[in-house]
Amino acid sequence: MPNKLIWNDVRQNKLLSAATVFFMAVSAMMLSLTALLCFSLLGSVDGLMEQARVPDLVQMHTGELNERQISQFVEEHQEIGQWQLCRILNLDNSGVTLGGHSLLDSTQDNGLCVQNAGFDFLLDMDSKCPDVLPGQVYVPACYRARYNLSIGDNMQIGGEKLTIAGFLRDAQMNSMMASSKRFLVSKWDYERLKASGEEEYLIEFLLKGGADVNNLSTAYTQHGLPANGPAITKPLIRMMNALSDGTTILVIFLTAVVVLLVSLLCIRFILSIRMERDRREIGMLKALGIGKGEVKRLYFSKYILFSVCGGLLGFGASTALQGPLERRIRELYGAADNSGQAAAICTAAVVEVVILLFVWRSLKQTDKLSVLDALFPAQEQKQSRRQYLLIGFVSAACTFLMLLPQNLYSTLSSPTFITYMGIGKADIRLDIRQGVDISSAAAQIAEVLERDTQVERYAVLQTQSVPAALVDGTACNLTVEMGDHSIFPVQYSSGAMPVMDNEIALSVLNAKELGLSTGDTLLLEINGEEIPYTVCGIYSDITNGGKTAKAGSRVSSSSVIWSVAYVSLKDSAASHQWMEIYRQTGAEVTDIEEYVQDTYGPTLAQLRLASMGAMLIAVLVAFVVIALFLRLIVEQSRDAVSLQKALGFTGGDITRAYFMKGFLSAAAGVLSGLFFGTLLGEGLCGIVLKSFGADGFRFIIRWDCLLVGIPAVILGTTISAILTGTAEVRRIKAYECCTGRD
Repeated sequence: MPNKLIWNDVRQNKLLSAATVFFMAVSAMMLSLTALLCFSLLGSVDGLMEQARVPDLVQMHTGELNERQISQFVEEHQEIGQWQLCRILNLDNSGVTLGGHSLLDSTQDNGLCVQNAGFDFLLDMDSKCPDVLPGQVYVPACYRARYNLSIGDNMQIGGEKLTIAGFLRDAQMNSMMASSKRFLVSKWDYERLKASGEEEYLIEFLLKGGADVNNLSTAYTQHGLPANGPAITKPLIRMMNALSDGTTILVIFLTAVVVLLVSLLCIRFILSIRMERDRREIGMLKALGIGKGEVKRLYFSKYILFSVCGGLLGFGASTALQGPLERRIRELYGAADNSGQAAAICTAAVVEVVILLFVWRSLKQTDKLSVLDALFPAQEQKQSRRQYLLIGFVSAACTFLMLLPQNLYSTLSSPTFITYMGIGKADIRLDIRQGVDISSAAAQIAEVLERDTQVERYAVLQTQSVPAALVDGTACNLTVEMGDHSIFPVQYSSGAMPVMDNEIALSVLNAKELGLSTGDTLLLEINGEEIPYTVCGIYSDITNGGKTAKAGSRVSSSSVIWSVAYVSLKDSAASHQWMEIYRQTGAEVTDIEEYVQDTYGPTLAQLRLASMGAMLIAVLVAFVVIALFLRLIVEQSRDAVSLQKALGFTGGDITRAYFMKGFLSAAAGVLSGLFFGTLLGEGLCGIVLKSFGADGFRFIIRWDCLLVGIPAVILGTTISAILTGTAEVRRIKAYECCTGRD
C-alpha cells in the first residue's frame, strides 16, 4: 500500500517530483565530479612521481663542481639512500625549432639530457623508460598540443636536426609553472651537441624512509657544497604539478558547495509546499489514529526514492563529464587508478544522506500539527513572500557562481598579475642565462639600454645563491635578486623594498619557512664572513617555488646564476621591432604579457572551461528555480487570480504584477551576488593562492563583465523563467473562484 501511495503522489505532482530529483542530481553530480577530478589529479601525479622515482632533494648548480666533495658528504650522511648528478645542456631558444615552430619567444629554459641511471627517470607516454637512438629526441608532453607536434617531426638545434621519436613525462618539470624543460637524447647526441649550449647540474638525493629533507638541506649548505642555484624538495614538485589543474578543481568544488546549499533550500521549500497542500490529508491520517512517526516515514520513503534516482543520475553525469575535463591530466601525468570512482560513489552517497537528513529534520514540523489545525487551517500569507526571498537568494548564488571563476580568470590573465610573480609591471623581459660571464653580458646590455632613446625605464637585476643563517644557527641557501627594485616595484604584503645595503626582502614562503617577519635579522655569508641583514619587507612570489629574496646591491662576489632586465618603452606599439633588435644581443627577449600566458596558459585554459561550465550550471539552476517557484506561487494563488479576473483584471495585468515582484527579487539578488562574489570570492581565492606564495591577493576585475555581462545573463534568464512560470495565469478561468476548492 505505501508503494502505491508513493507512485500515485509522484504521478499527481510531476513538477515538484522532477524538481526535487533535479536538485538532488545536480548536487551529487558537482561534488562527485570534484571527487573524480581530485583523485584523478592526485593519483596521477603521485603515480608518475613514484614511477619516475622523484628525488627528495634537488640542488641546482651552474658552474664548476667537485664530485668528490659531494661523494664524501654522502658517505658522512647515512640517511641518504642514493644520489646522482644529472647534467642538462641548456640551449639558446633562438636557435631551436620544434616541428617548424621557433622557441624564440619561449620563456622556458629548454635543455638536453640523457636518461638517468638510478632514479628521476623520464618516462614515455606508456610510463616506460624509452630507448633513445642516435638522431632521435623525446619532447616534453606539454609541448605536443602547444606546438601541434607528431612523431616524425623534426627538432632543429642550430644546424643539427633530430627526429621526434616520442613524448615524455617529466615528473619534475611537467608543469608549465616549472621554468625548465628537459628533452631526452642519446649519450652520443648529447656529447655531439655540447657546443650548442651550457651545462647545468642537478645534484639529486633519495633519502631513506623517515629522513628529514630539511635537515639534509641544512647540512648540505653548512658543508659549503655546490649550490649556485635554487634547491627544490619533493613536496614542492608535487605542489607545482598539482597547482594548474588544482585551481580548476577548486572552482568546481566551490561551485558544488553553492549548488548544494541552493538545492537544500529549494528542497526545503518544495517540501513545505507539499506539506501545506497535504495538510488536510495529514489531519485525516492523524484523526484515524495513525502515529506521527508513520506519517513522517510515509513522506520520507518517497524522498529516499528521489534520492536514489538523483544520486544515480548525478554520478552518471559526473562520469560523463570526467573524460573531457581530465584529458590534460592524463596527457601530462598518465592515468590514475580507479580509486576515484569509489570516492565519487561515496561522495554522491554522502550528498544524498545530507539531503535526506535535512528532509527528515524538515518533516518534524508534522509533529507539531494538530488534527484541528490540519482540518481547519488558518490562512497563511507568508509562504509566497518566502518564495520571492528564495528567488532573490538563488539569483545571488548563481551570480556568485558566474563571478568567481570569471574574476579568477581575468586576474590570472592580466599583465598586472606579474606583481604576484615577484616582478614589477614592465613591458618586456630580457633573460641572460647563457655565456661564461653573465655579469659582463648584463652590464653591456645595461649600457645599450641607457643609450636607447626608445626606452622609458629599465632595471637590470642579477640573481645569486647566497648561504644564509638564522640567529639559532639554522643554515639555508637564499636565491637573492639584486638591483634597483624601485623602478618596477612589486606588491609588499608588509614592509617595503630594500633600499639600504644591509636590507633584504623575503618572499612569503621564504619568510614563513624561516620564521621571519619584517624587522628580524638574517645572517648572510659574504666572502666567508657572516653579515647581519634586516628583513625590510615581505612580498608575493609564485615563481622559483615561491622562495626568493631581494637585496638592493650585489651582496657577494660569487658568480651570478642568471640576470634579468625589465624594460618599459615610450611607444609600446613598436615593441616587436625593438624586441627583434635586442634578440641579436644574445638575450632571450619576451613580452611580459606573453610571459604570463606562457607560464599560466594551461591553467587559464582550464579556468576558462570551468568558468563556462559554472555559467551554464548557474543559468540552468536559476531558470529551473525561478520558473518552478513562480509556477507554485501562481498555483497557490489560483483562487485569488480567478477572482481578479472576475473583477475585470486581464491576464496581462496579473502577469505584470507577478513579473515585477519576481524581477525585483532577482535584481536584488544579483546586486548581492556581485557584492559577495567580489569580496568573499577574493578572500577564498586569496587563502588558496597564499599557500603558493601569493599574499595580499586582489582580484583584477573586468568591469564590463561585472556590471553588464553577468547581470545581463542572470536577469535575461530571470525574465525567461518568470514568463515560463507565470504562463498558467492566462489559463486560469474567472469562474473558478465560484465553483469552490476542496
